[in-house]
Formats: sequence, structure tokens, C-alpha cells
Amino acid sequence: MANSNLLKNTFTLITFIFLLISCSSSDDGGDDDNETTANTVEGLYTGSIALTINGDDITVPMSLIVNMASTNKFAGDFFETNGFTPCCSSNPQDGTFNFDYNPETMSITNFVIQVNFNIVPENPCTGTYTGSGTLDTSGNANRIVAQMNVDDCNVSNTPAVFTLTKISEL
Repeated sequence: MANSNLLKNTFTLITFIFLLISCSSSDDGGDDDNETTANTVEGLYTGSIALTINGDDITVPMSLIVNMASTNKFAGDFFETNGFTPCCSSNPQDGTFNFDYNPETMSITNFVIQVNFNIVPENPCTGTYTGSGTLDTSGNANRIVAQMNVDDCNVSNTPAVFTLTKISEL
């Protein structure tokens, strides 16, 4: 009977240790949350800017190359085309941008695009687009939707909606 109790206690102890080990975190010291954030957000995005100018609804194509700048901060190149080529600049891009991303709420804040349309160098068109939005990861692709305020040489203080879908990883 003593051997039977010893065997049961040993089995119970081994089972407990096994459960304890299997439920513990497999933390390898890496920062998995930041890797997930970077992989989720980084990529090539295309879409459009929708705004109203003088009563006319206008849709302008756009694309972004989104890179991680630091923890939950992203930056990259802005193009006013769907093809990741500048439409309106002799620069390699039509502008640059940066934003903060909160992975818990999936919100994008401090979204700032600095545009530099300089096809005619003597008459450059610069501006700033500012706003905030969200990253929607439901469905088959990530989608950025942002409410922006467009201010450049063509329009002043004009509300716009930027809608972009991730088409590939970097």
C-alpha cells in the first residue's frame, strides 16, 4: 500500500510539473509585441485621398511605403500615385510621412505627411497633411483609414479621407 501511495504521489508531482512547464511563457528575451506590430503595419499600401474642392468630389490616387522607425512609430515615403512613383516631384517621392501606432487600440495618431511637389523647381508646392485614423486588420489585408486635413499650395485646411490597403510586405 505504501508503494501504491508513493507511486500516486510521484505521478501527481510529475503531472503537476508537466502542466506547470507547459503553461509557462516561452519568453526568449525578444520583444515579440514590437515584432508583431512591425510585421502588421510595415508594407506597401495603395489607395486614395477623397476630398471635396469647390463642391466637386475628387479622388486622388496615393501610395505609401511604411517602415518601422522605432517602437510603435512608423515613417516612409508618400506618392500621389498608385505606382510608388512620384507624380509631381523631381524627388524620388512626393513627400514623406510619420505616424504613431497603438497596437492595443489599432489607432494611428500624429499622422503627418510633408509633401514637396517640385516638378517646376522655381515654383515648388509644399504642404502638410495631418490627422489620425485606424488600422483595420480584419479580412485578407490590412487597411489604413485616416481622417486628414490637407493644406498645400492647391488647397487650404481641407478635410479628406485617406483609404489605403496593404498590398505586400516589404
